Amino acid sequence: MRHPLFLPSIALFLTCSSLAGASEMTRLGELELHSVAVPTSELTAEAAREYNVTQEAGRGLLTVTLIKKGRNGKSESVPAQVYAGGFTQDNKIFSIPIREIRQPDGVYYLGEYRFNAPDTIRFLVNANVLGKPMKVEFSRAFNATQTATN
Repeated sequence: MRHPLFLPSIALFLTCSSLAGASEMTRLGELELHSVAVPTSELTAEAAREYNVTQEAGRGLLTVTLIKKGRNGKSESVPAQVYAGGFTQDNKIFSIPIREIRQPDGVYYLGEYRFNAPDTIRFLVNANVLGKPMKVEFSRAFNATQTATN
């Protein structure tokens, strides 16, 4: 089950199918690191404009949110230093430039990358949050039908 603070603005414009098999979460004590990778073609035109994301064939979006769970059951997103990269199926490594987005509902991180479908990308996300290092690794398959834009 997805956490209610998990990318509240981003989640509104991602299709349900894009979330299946495209996300990962890891925990360290009261901290959670959530990551999602989707083709930019799965964003609405409005969301792409709002977050200055380029919608084009072969382009993807990585979103990262760090959540701190409080003792009273309340959770909040927290700022961090985030670094990301990936490996293609043929073991080509690339870095993903990350930018911070701050909104009234929290802070999260976006990074755009390119892919050549069909391909499976193994994503590596490292974060330093509240003095604690966290990392998550997950894979996402991209196919030719995901390269068309809306």
